[in-house]
Amino acid sequence: MWTWLTGLFGSYRGTQRRSPYVPIAEHTQPVTIQSALQIPAVWECVNKITRSMSGLPIDVLEVIDRDGNTRRDESSRLYRLLNVSPNASQTPADFLKRITVDYLTEGNAFIRIEKARGADYTAALTPLPPGQVQVNNTPEGVRYVYLSEDGEQITYTSSDIMHWKGIGNNLVGMSLIHFAGTSLTEATSAQNASIELFRNKGKISGILSSESPILNQKQMKDFIESFTAMKNADVGVPLLPQGFKFQQLGLSPVDTQLLQTREFIVKEFARWFGIPYGLLTGEASELVDLSNYFYETVIMPMCTELEQVLTRGLVKSDKIRLKFRTSVLKRMSDTTKIQMQTSYAQNGLRTRNELRREDGLERMDGADQLTAQNNLYPVEKLGESDATQTPQTPLTDQPVKQ
Repeated sequence: MWTWLTGLFGSYRGTQRRSPYVPIAEHTQPVTIQSALQIPAVWECVNKITRSMSGLPIDVLEVIDRDGNTRRDESSRLYRLLNVSPNASQTPADFLKRITVDYLTEGNAFIRIEKARGADYTAALTPLPPGQVQVNNTPEGVRYVYLSEDGEQITYTSSDIMHWKGIGNNLVGMSLIHFAGTSLTEATSAQNASIELFRNKGKISGILSSESPILNQKQMKDFIESFTAMKNADVGVPLLPQGFKFQQLGLSPVDTQLLQTREFIVKEFARWFGIPYGLLTGEASELVDLSNYFYETVIMPMCTELEQVLTRGLVKSDKIRLKFRTSVLKRMSDTTKIQMQTSYAQNGLRTRNELRREDGLERMDGADQLTAQNNLYPVEKLGESDATQTPQTPLTDQPVKQ
């Protein structure tokens, strides 16, 4: 069994392999990331996951007591690195989009940790093209060999590179695009057939047969030219001379189930990327439930993986946590949002200022305390007065004016 797994994922020593050794079907065409992304279903799957990830803030949380309670720290260098400027040329959204595309298509995302000159803190995070990084497992540890644009080979250690990898062995992730080569070949063939059909204006190929004596060369040439001109005409129906018959060779769009095939291709890549089919078409009646399922089964596991990768590479203190703020994913109606915030405030789960902050409102004085309703009372104490409570109606001998 271990021999089979080693053959599938690559040896644990030496250069690590990310693509299958042998395609599952004959005539599987070589695929690249560029060719795969020209399939609309692949593009939409990658685009949907990438945009969902790129809009998530990364909170830097400081542990403030032994119970594990935390508070958000927005004044640290680490917060600015992750949420303001990861490097000189990318915004946080650009950075997350880039590494997410690498993760989804190549199975691996490599992030170079650049230290500040003369200091021991991280100054920039730079994504490296996965196709230019080779992972080697050596007796001295894992080494990442990067081939720069100038043709220079630069070797990095695990302390220089953060490696976010998909399913695979413990060293590299497998490339979904390369493992989906058979499905991509099928999708490409269907697209080529569709293009050919429309290029020929829907005309079907076939052969002409005749029971009459064989024509001489000149008659044959004249007949072929005449029939070809009629067949390629924008209007009219080609007429065959008496005694000739047309036998269809090609399949019509109905026979090839062209529309059903294109629909199947979308479903196929929805399975590859784990996205509910209804989210890709927008035709499902339960989009909210499908969205929540998508967030829980696709986005949340990716967030957990990346949190661990970033924590391992950037955090040096046990009192610091990195956490994606996934609450922004679950958009809701204004009515539902007000009901939820009211419940949070009335049950002491969040302060008013915390709720105002989520809505982008300014802080208010006196709104930093947790509050809760006090209308629940033990059954055995019903009828007793509580000296700590002030009655709403003063108890006096004088009637109260309404």
